[in-house]
Amino acid sequence: MGKINNRATVVIASSALALAMAASTAGAAEGGVSFSGNVGVTTDYRFRGISQSDSGPAVQGGFDVDFGNGFYAGTWASQVDFAYGEDETKFEQDIYFGYAGEISDTVSYDVGYIKFFYHGGDNDEDYQEIYGSVSISDLTLGLNYSNEYWAETGTFYYPYAEYSFALPADLSLDLHLGLNVLDEDGGFLAEGEDSYMDYSVSLGKEFGGLALSASVVGTDISDSECFDLDWCEPTVLATATYTW
Repeated sequence: MGKINNRATVVIASSALALAMAASTAGAAEGGVSFSGNVGVTTDYRFRGISQSDSGPAVQGGFDVDFGNGFYAGTWASQVDFAYGEDETKFEQDIYFGYAGEISDTVSYDVGYIKFFYHGGDNDEDYQEIYGSVSISDLTLGLNYSNEYWAETGTFYYPYAEYSFALPADLSLDLHLGLNVLDEDGGFLAEGEDSYMDYSVSLGKEFGGLALSASVVGTDISDSECFDLDWCEPTVLATATYTW
């Protein structure tokens, strides 16, 4: 499974986010082109609430181009471990592009396309999504869509909501709630079910180009529906990302 809900967000994760979340784009001078890169580590790479690294740590990084006119493009990669055995996937690579703009001082939007590639294994896991979101002050509402989701599980819809609070001492509190609506469950859901929810609560602080965060991430999927693994259980994770 892979990483963006809206513009270069690792959804953690929520995102994954983010998004986890993930690649970030530096601001460009008006009418100019700018480049940025990022590298990070997380104690558990979660995407839409489910571990992508067998509940272990992962190294991640990306590169972005901001064309200075609303258009952007980038790529992001992470270690993954789906615990298949000798043919397990080794890393994920995302390639994306999109357009972001403002309607007013408090309303903005973002639309784009992302392709998820999985390298190192024998399974066919690549897929694509289109995404769009609208932000009103600190509230973001978005929707991702795939015509053929991860592991060929059919159509997929991902409506989500996020809210960010500015706290004292330059801390931020970010809330995320997403609904994963699948055509086929891929083995994660009980018979007759076609959706699950994921959520995250993250506390973060930036020190120049270094961003640190601690998050609670989880889903409403039971252990028995999650291959009797702890990939879907609520967990606390820490992430550090440096952007230049």
